[in-house]
Amino acid sequence: MDKEAIRDELNKVREEIKAIRNSFSKKKVEKEDFFQKGEEYSNQINSLYEEVKHIESENNLDKINADLDAKKAEYDEIKGKLKELEEAFEKVKAAPKTASKKPEIKTVSVEKAKKEVAKLELKLQTQVLSLDKESDLLKKIAELKDTIVAQTGANSEGNDEFKSVRKELRSVKRKYIVLEKKIRSLYKQIRLISREKKQKYKQIDELRELKKNSFESFRLNKKDYSKLGKDLKDLFKKEDELLSSLGESPVQKKKSFDKNIKIKQKEVEEKLMKKGGTLTTEDLLAFQRR
Repeated sequence: MDKEAIRDELNKVREEIKAIRNSFSKKKVEKEDFFQKGEEYSNQINSLYEEVKHIESENNLDKINADLDAKKAEYDEIKGKLKELEEAFEKVKAAPKTASKKPEIKTVSVEKAKKEVAKLELKLQTQVLSLDKESDLLKKIAELKDTIVAQTGANSEGNDEFKSVRKELRSVKRKYIVLEKKIRSLYKQIRLISREKKQKYKQIDELRELKKNSFESFRLNKKDYSKLGKDLKDLFKKEDELLSSLGESPVQKKKSFDKNIKIKQKEVEEKLMKKGGTLTTEDLLAFQRR
């Protein structure tokens, strides 16, 4: 190849070097921008996890869960007790009723009978009556109470078993209702806290996807960047060979570029290391080989 042809080839090589150097510089900026974005997304994700912890701590979520477990255990226990008492109460109600005598008043309802008893007892306490009148009232009160016993199986003076079971049943049922309300209240608190946390986790999922895309873009741009660096080295080598063929020495400009590349590589490595170890040893070795 004559010197003119070599010179033409050299000019073409230098045009390629110029174009690739521009692409090389742009690719370097792009890959570092993607890496920086990925790091920013990581920091945002960590901040959101801290916010989730703060929500749990501020609302005493651990205590709420502990209270809920305790209330649920108590609820299960009292539910079994309530069932036993309901069965016992039904048995007492079904037991034969006893009364001193058959009541003469058959058509009076329980409620009316109770009101009439109260009315007659008040009359006995507040009015001065003759012995005969007082005797009639006492007889009528007894008859009304017999009617109540016949229809309900209980009266104010007797049937202790019925009254005892009913009293305990009512007491346990009140506790059961209170526990149900308390458990619903605790679940409501947990739902409200979970709603807040869910919003944070949704943001975290979105940021994770952005982070993944950013680091994937960084990886692809790094790969392209490495290829451009290799292409440049090959072109510089070819330039040296063509210059040698022409009897000329390699230009200082190219040597300066090589030196700057090494300096920049070192700076980037140090910068990436300070980011918290996102790159692996394999990454760094690949980076150094560029």
